[in-house]
Amino acid sequence: MNINIRTGRIEDLQEIMALIARCVSVMQAGGSDQWDDQYPNREVIGEDLQRGTLFAAEGEGRILGIIVLDESQAEQYGTINWKQMKGPHLMMHRLAVDPEAQGQGVARKLIAFSEEYAMREGYTSLRLDTYAKNTAALKLYQGLGYDLRGEVNFPGRTLSFPVFEKVLG
Repeated sequence: MNINIRTGRIEDLQEIMALIARCVSVMQAGGSDQWDDQYPNREVIGEDLQRGTLFAAEGEGRILGIIVLDESQAEQYGTINWKQMKGPHLMMHRLAVDPEAQGQGVARKLIAFSEEYAMREGYTSLRLDTYAKNTAALKLYQGLGYDLRGEVNFPGRTLSFPVFEKVLG
């Protein structure tokens, strides 16, 4: 399948929110409370789109997945023993692939795009967290050379969020 990655546009909001809703129902059916109707919400995604930090993977005339790339680190990251201390660091947030498109390499393409983007823009590392129950994501990041650096906790979530880093260059 031919996948093109582009900057998200404000007119993509409806389609992206529908994609997120499908992801949430699959997560919840699988027993994960990582995302819900509070997060990520229209306001969060709308801000991502306005700031130009949301990237959409398009294929077959529709959005198959999204990722947000910015420099915003959760304050909980302050407790992590990072390998690369010298910045700047790029964060990956809100990686989502439409359940109907999962298993087709969309997430891998979005992550590869993020790494190329980070290197082109002069970042020294990529950092992210994912939910402890998200076994597919944990396996994916480790398989792509991301180092597990510790874990953080977020209010209202039962389990911890393992934190990963990939040093670039």
